[in-house]
Amino acid sequence: MDVREHDLPGVGKKFAVTTNDGDRLTIIIHNSGHREIYFFERGEDYPAYAVRMEDSEARKLGAILGGAFFQPVMAESMDVVFSQLSVEWMKTGSSSPLIGKSLLEARVRERTGASVIAILRNGQAIPNPQPEDRIAPDDTLMVVGDREQVGRFGDLLRGPGRDG
Repeated sequence: MDVREHDLPGVGKKFAVTTNDGDRLTIIIHNSGHREIYFFERGEDYPAYAVRMEDSEARKLGAILGGAFFQPVMAESMDVVFSQLSVEWMKTGSSSPLIGKSLLEARVRERTGASVIAILRNGQAIPNPQPEDRIAPDDTLMVVGDREQVGRFGDLLRGPGRDG
């Protein structure tokens, strides 16, 4: 982003802003404290929109833009999270020891650390299944956790001594 600052004698300061995408804004901060913001359409010399704000309004808007009210998760942070996260779709085999058990009875989270976040059954989705939802033959379970947790869930789903 390019910002150019200009003194406006007797008025205040003017900031000409060009974003990385090429959008242009002019912000004038008057000595009286109020602000004017002008937005220019691409290739136009005259502003398409203008907003006038009192000092307190401009400060609140600045706080909002600065993240005082909400901090989004940054993409870099999300990359770290996603690299630690494993989401797998696992089919329930006909001999799984979990068939007929509810998620609560199977103690899935307690035993593996993983969570079943959806069940696909007969072409229907059961998002966010409840503890009393039962696992049926040929269910496809969407499981989330770290790699080890999801691996432990796969072992539990297959049963002792089974390799998949």
